Amino acid sequence: MSTKAMQGHGAPTDPYRIFFPLGIVLGTAGVSIWMAYWLGLTAGYSGRAHAFVQIEGFLYSFIAGFLLTAIPRFTGTAAPSRTTQYLLAAAVAATSVAFEMEAFAFGHTLFLIVHATVIVLAVQRVRRRRSSPPEGFALVGFGMMAGAAGALVNVAVSWSWMSPEWDLLGRRLLTEGMVLLLVLGIGGFLGPRLLGFAALPEFQKLAAASTEPRPSLFARKRVAAYVASGVAIVLSVVFEYGYAVAGMALVRAGVATLLILATIRPWKLPAVRTTLAWCVWSAHWFLIAGLWLVALAPAYRVDLLHVIFMGGFTLLILAVATRVVLSHGGHALSHERRSWPLRIGIATGLFALVARLGAAFAPESFFEHLAIAALLWIGGMVFWGLHIVQFIRSGSIPKPKG
Repeated sequence: MSTKAMQGHGAPTDPYRIFFPLGIVLGTAGVSIWMAYWLGLTAGYSGRAHAFVQIEGFLYSFIAGFLLTAIPRFTGTAAPSRTTQYLLAAAVAATSVAFEMEAFAFGHTLFLIVHATVIVLAVQRVRRRRSSPPEGFALVGFGMMAGAAGALVNVAVSWSWMSPEWDLLGRRLLTEGMVLLLVLGIGGFLGPRLLGFAALPEFQKLAAASTEPRPSLFARKRVAAYVASGVAIVLSVVFEYGYAVAGMALVRAGVATLLILATIRPWKLPAVRTTLAWCVWSAHWFLIAGLWLVALAPAYRVDLLHVIFMGGFTLLILAVATRVVLSHGGHALSHERRSWPLRIGIATGLFALVARLGAAFAPESFFEHLAIAALLWIGGMVFWGLHIVQFIRSGSIPKPKG
């Protein structure tokens, strides 16, 4: 993409400009509890708080920032107002603060309001669309519905309206339901384009190309396969964590793997040999590996889920957020080629994953492993994040190095 083509791509009020930096801050806060405990700065720790800050704070900040930026582009509509963005961001931050203080009922209630608001904002823009989103975004719809179901369960459990036995279902509907479906839907569209196998759409021409007052939501027949996949993944989570039905993790791994093979074709090396492309390619292999490891070694499920979270989700956040910031901000995509901040973020994240997995096999130094993993993850995220924030704040196109 040329510099000229990128200059009209984004706007100073794009939501990612608020939500991406917020995600970096909340992710750092959520992981730092392990360092604080190991160093003796705190008397105890809450793995539950850590989980929900990472899910409903760190991950959700990037989800909201991406969706509220991308959906208006794909549908030819306006982004939410700046006031709406600030209120939502403040609510996400307050949710994480509540979890850190172990005020789980308040945090879950606030997150439900945040998630419902994001859904309403997305639906409003889809209803007013002047162009149609990619058919793979059907999975995004299922993901948001899974997130709503998970949020409702978490609220009900935290207020003692439901038995604590449903607690795990609520949490997994957010991770193995919502986030996984969003990754498969968004990644299935962006992945081939970031790997160099397809061209990104020219957003300025999408609305002009449509002659219908409101185009059909999904024009191609492949949407049926996405709908079936979304149903299968959501039901697999509900049956496994809600009703202890065996084999559902295998179903989930199989469906997700088929989607990745069909859309990403990961057996092919990236057509563009950039740091960002390798990051996307590696993330999908980690996602496949993590899903199957969780399914085949359930005794280590909690530990192996981090292959999905740290190897799959986090690497995709690094890659997609980098591309969004560069392309929407009017910066040269040559920054992706040999990006040392991105490389450091990838390397420290993967070393952190090794340390986290090692904790399961070293009970005598369990918390030391968690602290090392936290230090590495935070170091890479902050180093990459400062680089990204510099681009967000910059109004010009910096000259790439190398």
